[in-house]
Amino acid sequence: MKDKNSDLTPKKGTRPPQTDILQSIDSFFSSSPIKGLLRQMDDFFGQSFANATFPVETTESEQEFLILCRLAGVKKEQITIESFDRYITISVDHKEILETTDEGTQMYSKSFSSNRSSRSIPVPSYVKISALQANYRDGLLQIRFPKKSKRQIRIED
Repeated sequence: MKDKNSDLTPKKGTRPPQTDILQSIDSFFSSSPIKGLLRQMDDFFGQSFANATFPVETTESEQEFLILCRLAGVKKEQITIESFDRYITISVDHKEILETTDEGTQMYSKSFSSNRSSRSIPVPSYVKISALQANYRDGLLQIRFPKKSKRQIRIED
């Protein structure tokens, strides 16, 4: 015995109900006010976090462990380096004040912008973290850690 309402196949010329729901959701998010809001949110979050960090490269030789940071346009006074147990944190605090005065219209404007970013880099246990040396020249920060001297253990009979 077959029930008429249990037939799940759509009738010829009709669409399944889930298609209507999906189209309604799609049209809601693609309508002009919502689409504009979503675009503004994408722009805000895309720009806010795009420059929130800076590139860091680590290399090592037989004598030292080296951290390189490219910080173009940053002044030496804006950089802070802190050492913790096995981590180095490099912070850049970039503040800019722009003042303009127009004598013709007697207008004065002042704008302020601030951007703070930091990176924490793990440091291997085989380096002397207390003997680090840092220098900054031409937008390149170099932090050098000498390695601890190796000691060979003699095996007795």
